[in-house]
Amino acid sequence: MKLTASTLEMALIGLLKYKPQSGYDLRKTFATTAMRHYSDSPGSIYPALRRLQSRGWIAAKAPTQSEDESRRGRRLFRLTAEGGSALSEWLGLPVTRDDAMYRIPELMLRFAFMDSNVPRSTALRFLDQFEQALGSYAAELRADFARMAAAMPVNTGLLAFQSGIEGMQAQLKWVRKARARLKEKRQ
Repeated sequence: MKLTASTLEMALIGLLKYKPQSGYDLRKTFATTAMRHYSDSPGSIYPALRRLQSRGWIAAKAPTQSEDESRRGRRLFRLTAEGGSALSEWLGLPVTRDDAMYRIPELMLRFAFMDSNVPRSTALRFLDQFEQALGSYAAELRADFARMAAAMPVNTGLLAFQSGIEGMQAQLKWVRKARARLKEKRQ
């Protein structure tokens, strides 16, 4: 299967993997959790849900009154087998250099959904690839910084560049710790 879904769509199916939810419930999750950098706008969520439904990755049904009277006719979306396969495929994608350079939030979202969705070996492979891509990029940036620092006086641009490198090194330190913890949990 070739994935053509947006990160928002994958976040939605990741959430639906845990339990059926209405569009309103999903919007609330985006508005009130660490996922708040995704838009909780109906103009984003409902079209994404329609696209997922048209692909057959989710299905919707109106809840019966016995299920929840307070839902006022809201449709509940649930993940289909095809959607579960798409989620597993997305979680298992290799980590690329471009991912490490431009898509750290998406990588962290993928990692967050790995438990109970893919084997532990997939999560460890993900962390190995993440470390490799991020470590390589950080080393290049450190070399660029050293050349720039030697050629010019300290300035705000150089200090901002240094901040970015240090943030990346902190992310790299976290990747190594996470991998060590996952490996130790296996034994």
